[in-house]
Amino acid sequence: MAFFSSREKKQNNKPKVEVEEKKSVTPTTKVQQPKTNTATIISKGIKVAGNITGSDFVQVEGRLDGDITVDNVTIGASGIVNGTIKAKNVAIEGELRGEIYCSDLEVKRQGKVSHKIYAVHLLVSGSVTGDIVTEKTVTIQKDGIVQAQRIQSRKVVINGTVDGKVSSEEIIEVGHDGKVKTDRLQSRKVVVNGKIDGKITASELLEVGKNGFVQGEITVKNIKTEEGGRVIGTMVTYEETVEEKGVKQIPNAPKDDDDIIDTETA
Repeated sequence: MAFFSSREKKQNNKPKVEVEEKKSVTPTTKVQQPKTNTATIISKGIKVAGNITGSDFVQVEGRLDGDITVDNVTIGASGIVNGTIKAKNVAIEGELRGEIYCSDLEVKRQGKVSHKIYAVHLLVSGSVTGDIVTEKTVTIQKDGIVQAQRIQSRKVVINGTVDGKVSSEEIIEVGHDGKVKTDRLQSRKVVVNGKIDGKITASELLEVGKNGFVQGEITVKNIKTEEGGRVIGTMVTYEETVEEKGVKQIPNAPKDDDDIIDTETA
């Protein structure tokens, strides 16, 4: 027969108490708690008519006839949306038939977008038809095809095919695989390593690389052409307009030539 002191009994019982305490604080219920109202998924083969508003994330693999106003949107390869999208981040591998307003937009290789795009950043590897206006960047990848009345941004990088007017505040870069046909391409600086055919205006510099080809009506302030680069067409010197110089008309200023004082002779 074994005898145990009261102290030994307490020591033997202590580990059991510790095990029970560990079980009670295991955060299994917290981890397994499902998130509610975070996603709306329209599966392949499903057709939905109506607007979607408020969910954090919407994924369309089927068809939606209606508008979407959420934080994040993905249109899958089989997805079609007939409506307007307003979101922060949008990725399109399927088709959008409508306008889009967002911060970051990626049109993937099989993606198609028609109508107007308003974004901060745009990346195109698929097909876009319609106006494009972005606050910062437009990047058109090698397989990207854009047919637009206008592309307007701070910076435009073209490695795909563009047919339309292109305007940029700072720079337009046409990469080796870039092909542009345009009624008007205008920026402070234009760098060409691909091909541009049309009316080109560079208010500061037109730079043509060794693989670059520029053809059309060219208006430039300065031009730099590497050996091998080709420039064909008419060329005139760029002159700043009054608006570009930042000159404002002074109220009650003289209107006739006789009223203007020549400071050199006065």
